[in-house]
Amino acid sequence: MKLVAVAAIAFLSLAACSSSPDDAQSSESDLVSRSDVIARAESWVAVKMPYCQVPNHVHDIDPYCPSVCTRPDNATWNPYRLDCSGFVSYVWGLGAPGRVTKQLAPFVNDITHTIAAIDLQAGDAVNNDEHVMLFKAWVQKGNVATFVEEPGCQTSQPYAREVTTSVSVSGDTIHLASNGMTFYAIRLNAITGTTAPPQPVVPSFRVVRSAGGNGYWQFKSDGAVFSWGDAKYSGGANTITRQAPIVGMAAPPSGGYWQAAQDGAIYSFGAPYHGGVNAIPHQGHVIGVAATQGSGYWEATDGGAIYSFGDAQYHGGASGIPHAPMIALTSTPTGHGYWMLASDGAVYAFGDAQYHGGANTIPHPAPIAGMAAASSGGYWIVASDGAIYSFGGAAYHGGANGIPHPAPIVGIAATKGSGYWLSAGDGAIYSFGDAPYHGGANSL
Repeated sequence: MKLVAVAAIAFLSLAACSSSPDDAQSSESDLVSRSDVIARAESWVAVKMPYCQVPNHVHDIDPYCPSVCTRPDNATWNPYRLDCSGFVSYVWGLGAPGRVTKQLAPFVNDITHTIAAIDLQAGDAVNNDEHVMLFKAWVQKGNVATFVEEPGCQTSQPYAREVTTSVSVSGDTIHLASNGMTFYAIRLNAITGTTAPPQPVVPSFRVVRSAGGNGYWQFKSDGAVFSWGDAKYSGGANTITRQAPIVGMAAPPSGGYWQAAQDGAIYSFGAPYHGGVNAIPHQGHVIGVAATQGSGYWEATDGGAIYSFGDAQYHGGASGIPHAPMIALTSTPTGHGYWMLASDGAVYAFGDAQYHGGANTIPHPAPIAGMAAASSGGYWIVASDGAIYSFGGAAYHGGANGIPHPAPIVGIAATKGSGYWLSAGDGAIYSFGDAPYHGGANSL
């Protein structure tokens, strides 16, 4: 009953974005670059720009918002409404106070037009008669994407924010799991810039088991680390100047941990440094790091290449095998082998890692998100909807797909017994089997 009420309130807030066209000023846009559009959007996210249906310092017409719109003063921002369509109008450089949803494609096609949803690029938008959101990037093209929006005064975050969510595309429409809405994919006629997609967005709050086995770390793409249970905090790459986001984290038995960046750089915290792929000629992006049972680690790229450091032995890679992009790397319990997981759910085994099957042979409605090794043999694969797929000796203990979870699942870590933790993109942790719950970053 509570969930129904929240959903109804959120719907009312989103519907407020479709103000009467009479309240909006229609204006052609000058040429605007995709990079400028994203930079403008991020400037509002950075200050958590409050939602308003009117320009700054004006009496608000939305009964759920404060009576007077009060937000950070800026001569460029002030004339624009701070609802969803006012936000998109600002970042696109349209006239203030901004157009409304029904003055954009597919309803009006003078300055925007619909496109195939699979062709969305940074700076495009998704629109229906109730809500409009800016498209920022694909996390997994056609399956998971990041948007920027002004969500409404009755939402839990009534300010400009980024949302990463599972999606499904069909022609010129795209359905977002985060709000249950279907939109048209649209593009500003005057937008310029490269048609190449931006770098993939790296999900935050992935989870890694502690060396002791009775706790876990969560880490963000900026390198921030959150410690739970017996997992000890030793620092994070968010305090270091980096060239790329953090994509993986692994812990040796002796303590501490390594963080791996997308460019292959390794950052060591309480663990010995043995080098990184960033110092080696390589193709593609690093997608993860896995530890041996001694003092070493492997890094893997999305192309399936493996690089060994410290006492980590090289057992081969998938770079010479046709495959979907790799998204995860997991070492065996002995530390003498590893599995690689592809975005389609296929598994590739090396060293003493045994192949027990993959999710690519099973219907799975949501994108594949991660993998963890079971101490008894085998492994679990998790999808972004929280569904768990068990292989080999990995016992099934349930999944988050049977539990309400507002954000997509982004990672999995296994206990030393028979259980696992799932981590969601909002920092929530879900425990199954013998995995004790110690808290999650969503509570901080």
